[in-house]
Amino acid sequence: MATLSAAKLNAQYEARNIPLELIDEPETPERETMDPEDLAALGLNIKAIGLIKPLIVKPKGERFETVAGHRRLLGMRIVDYSPVPCRVLVRGKVDPISILVAENAHHEAVNPVEEARYFQKLLNDRCGNDVDMLCIAVGRRREYVEDRLVLLRGAPNVVKALHEKKISLAVARELNKVGDPNRLLLLLDVSINQGASARQVAQWRRDADLQGPVFGPDDPANFPQDKSAETVQPFQMECLFCQGTEDPHMMDLVYLHRPCKSLIMRMLQRSAEQPQ
Repeated sequence: MATLSAAKLNAQYEARNIPLELIDEPETPERETMDPEDLAALGLNIKAIGLIKPLIVKPKGERFETVAGHRRLLGMRIVDYSPVPCRVLVRGKVDPISILVAENAHHEAVNPVEEARYFQKLLNDRCGNDVDMLCIAVGRRREYVEDRLVLLRGAPNVVKALHEKKISLAVARELNKVGDPNRLLLLLDVSINQGASARQVAQWRRDADLQGPVFGPDDPANFPQDKSAETVQPFQMECLFCQGTEDPHMMDLVYLHRPCKSLIMRMLQRSAEQPQ
C-alpha cells in the first residue's frame, strides 16, 4: 500500500497557539476514567515547565475538538494554562481515530527499575536526599516515588527479573515481602517459569508463613546442636520423583489430588522395585 511522504503528512498539520476556552474534549474519548490527583500533578508540571507535547486538534466550527491529548487538556484546565500549543489537523486524509489510537498504543512505559534508578540518582545528586523535593522535581505523588525507591532495596534477583521483564511490578512487590531467602528463590523461579500472578504469589507467601522456612539439605539449621530438645521439623521441598531436596529453586509447583499423588507414588515405587 502506498504511503504519503513525510512532507505531505506534515503539511496536514498547522501549528497554532489556541486559547484554552476554545478547545473541547473529544466527542468519543478513549479513556473513561482518570485519577484526579494525577491530573492535578500533570497540570502543575505543565505550569512549571510548559507543554512539551502539543495537543492534536481539529476545527469544529469556531472551536476545536481534541483529537489527541485529552489528559493534557484536563490538566491545563486545572491550572488555567492558556494559550495552548496545538497542531491543527487542517487538511488531508488521516483519520483522527487513528491518531488517537496510535498515540496511546505506541507509548512505551518506562521500565520500573530504570525509573527507580533515575529517581535514586536525582534524590542523591539534586534533591539532597529529600523525598518531598524529589516528588516536586518529577511531578509525582509521594506514594508513587516511594514505591519505586523501595524496589531498589528489594532482593537483587527480584530486581533483575523485573528489569528483564520476566515478572510484573505487582509480582515483584509480593516477592519482596518474602523474608526467607530460600523460599524467595523458589517463588521467584515459579513466577518466572509459570507466569504466576501477584495474587497467586501473595497466597503462596501467606501459606509459607504457616509452614515455616525452607532449608536446603546442607543448611546448618537442619542439624540442631541440642539433640535432646524437641525441635519442629522444618518444611522442605521434596521432588515427587526422586524424593531429593537439593536445588529447591529448580522445582516446579505442581497441584495434585491426594488420591492421584498416591497412585503416582505407587507407580514409582513399583518401577523402582523392578529389576534393571
